[in-house]
Amino acid sequence: MTSMLTPKLILALILTAAVLAAWVRLILWRRGAPAFPLWRFVVLIGVQPVWAALLFLGLFPPALPVAGGTLTVLTANAPRTAAASGGQSVALPEVAVPGVERVPDLGTALRLYPDVRRIRVLGDGLTARDRDAAGGLAVDFTPTAPRPGLISLTPPARIAPGMRFQTGGQVAGLPGAVVDLVDPAGRVTDSQAVDAEGRFTVSGTARAAGLVTFGVRVKDGQRVVEQADVPVRIEADAKPRLLILAGAPGPEVKYLRRWATDAGFTVNTQMSAGGGVQLGDPAIAINAATLRQFDVAVIDDRSWPGARPAVLAAVRDGLGLVLRASGPLDGAGRASWRSLGFALTGPDVLSPIALPAATDAAVARTRSGIGSADAPADAEMGEPFIPELSRLAAIPGGADAVPLIRDAGGATLSAWRAVGLGRVAVFTGVDSYGLTLTGHGALYGDWWSGMLAAVARPSAGAPVVTGPAWVGDRLTLCNLSANARVQSPNGAAATLIPDPAAGGCAGLWPAASGWHLLRTTDARGAEQISPLYVQPADRLLGIKAARDRDATLMLGRKPTPAAASGEVRTQPGPSWPWLLAWLLLGGGLWWFERSNLGRAVPKTDQ
Repeated sequence: MTSMLTPKLILALILTAAVLAAWVRLILWRRGAPAFPLWRFVVLIGVQPVWAALLFLGLFPPALPVAGGTLTVLTANAPRTAAASGGQSVALPEVAVPGVERVPDLGTALRLYPDVRRIRVLGDGLTARDRDAAGGLAVDFTPTAPRPGLISLTPPARIAPGMRFQTGGQVAGLPGAVVDLVDPAGRVTDSQAVDAEGRFTVSGTARAAGLVTFGVRVKDGQRVVEQADVPVRIEADAKPRLLILAGAPGPEVKYLRRWATDAGFTVNTQMSAGGGVQLGDPAIAINAATLRQFDVAVIDDRSWPGARPAVLAAVRDGLGLVLRASGPLDGAGRASWRSLGFALTGPDVLSPIALPAATDAAVARTRSGIGSADAPADAEMGEPFIPELSRLAAIPGGADAVPLIRDAGGATLSAWRAVGLGRVAVFTGVDSYGLTLTGHGALYGDWWSGMLAAVARPSAGAPVVTGPAWVGDRLTLCNLSANARVQSPNGAAATLIPDPAAGGCAGLWPAASGWHLLRTTDARGAEQISPLYVQPADRLLGIKAARDRDATLMLGRKPTPAAASGEVRTQPGPSWPWLLAWLLLGGGLWWFERSNLGRAVPKTDQ
């Protein structure tokens, strides 16, 4: 109850008591003076609460609506003519425009101009430092055109030594650009032209375990437009666990197992030879307990009917699955794929796969490995001709199926979709092993590593990094333990303070580029080390601009709290009119009480 007694309420109670006391005095006064005129009594009774109300309003003037002003905020890449646009403008630290007031952040600008209700953002958009301050404002933002170069880049997840990996992204403003992937030795390991939307995917091979940086080089003709680092985390204990089920032995299973073993997978193969005879590794029971030990399974159409119940339950629990065709599907096979959400368009026959043109010899040599004195790299390369491979003529699709692999003719060879907590992919190639026999092992690895990486069970409990990091830019880390800390390349460590209410997230402002080590503690108390790479402040500027642009556009779509609740922002009005009225009325009341106006004047004897 005590906390409810505000100064405003206390004053109202005191003035109310004073008015009541004045009324009691006037009533007693009139009783003692019968000749006291009624009209004079009514005037004195009515003026008392008016005088008290004026005093109250003078000390606590009523709120007045604030006219919402608009503030122009200049961010990175804002036009130089922004100062001539009229109105109040401020420039954030990322931009320097002559004649515009500079502020350290948006919060400072809003404190300088408290009446602002709307901001007009020019340039690339607000950074993470300023987006929280703009949460309660209306945001008008028209983004600038993307600068030519990279606007997105996705580095690979952690991989095992010897595995192939892919990194993709998008280039803006360069329709004829070519993207090279350069290994740590400076050699081009892959080269791809961007598509009509500027997207690309390049692949490389991980060698020894460690933390390395490949390079992405964007070229417009012979001119290098942009270069960027691609961090690759190669871990010896990051071997995915692969289960291969086949209805019969065959070269497809043989070469898939060989490739997967070389790529760093822990492989278990089960093949049926008929009559209850099983070939391959020691037989295991296909049930929930054993399937939890694997990250991904590859099953052909002949083994799928018997394994379906247990495997499908495991997929809903997070297991990745690749269904492959061993030949044309019959009605039951098509129905089985359709029940998983994949519609097949086309006849039940085989069709040739359109393969891309032969890779440049230097690139092919780099991708095949360094080689050794006993096994030179050139000796491992196959004949330079295109093999004849087959696929199902039926094209997999569906409402929520995502194309994963296309041949050179645009036909979809593989697609995936989510099923519960896991993912299922289908592969229509029936003799992809032919790639390994004709010197196209890199393409074979690209196909299978892409499919397995897309559906494999993700690692659980790892710290989450929300996006790329730059020197001096705020980075958000989530799923952290209470004693998390980050070790920079120079050995200095910074302790993070995660917020349990925000998913265990914390902010980090890196001061140096390169590999940083995030040290956390798991549920068993063991220390986990998660490397993260910080880009130099002057790299990937197009990606940083795209991130800020998208985040600022999302602010503009959110209704402000005041607009959502119908509230109007107000501020206390001026006090002096009320206090002046109170003073004048008080003086008039003092004179009226002491005047003889309305009183009976006693007669004097002549």
